[in-house]
Amino acid sequence: MPEIEALRHQPSTKLHPSAKTGGVGKQNDNNNNHDSVEPAPEATPGQQQQKSLYADDAKKSAKIKELRKLVENCDDFVRRVDDLFLCRFLNCCDWNVEEAQQRMCKLFKLKYDHPEWFVDKPLVHYEDLLNRNIKFVLDKRDKKGRRIFVSRLGALDINVSSATDLAHLDELWVEYMLNDLETQQNGIVCLLDMSGYSIKSMRYLTPGNIRIGSAKADLLPVKHMEFHVVNSSVLLNAAVAILFPVLSKQIKESVHFHYTNWNSLHAHLGKEALPSEYGGSNGTGFNFEKLNRQLFDMEAHYNNIIRFGYELKPHVDRSKYAKYFQNADKSKSSKKKNKNKKDGNVAEE
Repeated sequence: MPEIEALRHQPSTKLHPSAKTGGVGKQNDNNNNHDSVEPAPEATPGQQQQKSLYADDAKKSAKIKELRKLVENCDDFVRRVDDLFLCRFLNCCDWNVEEAQQRMCKLFKLKYDHPEWFVDKPLVHYEDLLNRNIKFVLDKRDKKGRRIFVSRLGALDINVSSATDLAHLDELWVEYMLNDLETQQNGIVCLLDMSGYSIKSMRYLTPGNIRIGSAKADLLPVKHMEFHVVNSSVLLNAAVAILFPVLSKQIKESVHFHYTNWNSLHAHLGKEALPSEYGGSNGTGFNFEKLNRQLFDMEAHYNNIIRFGYELKPHVDRSKYAKYFQNADKSKSSKKKNKNKKDGNVAEE
């Protein structure tokens, strides 16, 4: 995966001091005052990539340039426009520039309306969350060349994790997977392991959480995504009954239930990439340190991209977006209060 290797060897990112403790920081100038994370001068995503991904394909190169121009002029925020990022949406939309731009704008709007559902802090902030080993990507691809994204929902502790925490985990790992053209073209398999799933986790299934989570999933620039559910139970059936009416038709049609029928699972994914827990031949148990290192090795890349969608262009008056930044700050404060409350409840127990 040459694209990921290039990202792993980026120079260290120099963040605005406030970004080290909370993502969106404040920066003053003579004309206006806007929230910003200072860009890293030596390694922004667009600058790091010296050569077009499709330098030998004039048609695709032209489409990348066309989409870049549309995105750069779509709103007042600084947006990510490197080839690898733009190709996610172009691959997802069969290289239809207009559809790719519309999908991106819808995702930008969702982030604008619900900033608490999106990653906005340096990777180190999410280290504890990642080390809970609820979600991770296997180190081998399935038989169709797709990355396998495992969600061990039974390992979820509702007392210390929120619905937005899960959304952040999804976003971090999807970012890792999609920084690779092979995954953009082949797609992603989501393996949902329901072993040990608790009825308490159904507290997440509020109408608001389902609506926003489903909208974000629908807008991810993934051309092919399948969901394979294993170790399910009666509790899962109850959860599905709640979820299915609000899920998109596309997601509904891509869900497969296997229970503990590994032959059924292998018919879709093969055995070579799966560990023995799922009847596969890829070792016994999960090496969480090794799996999580796949993502931590790209720390400089993650710290580089958090400013996109939060940093305003230099000429823009911050007051025009005062409500947005106020809401973003409120969501962070609310998350911090909820975490402190949960930590207190755990201590009491």
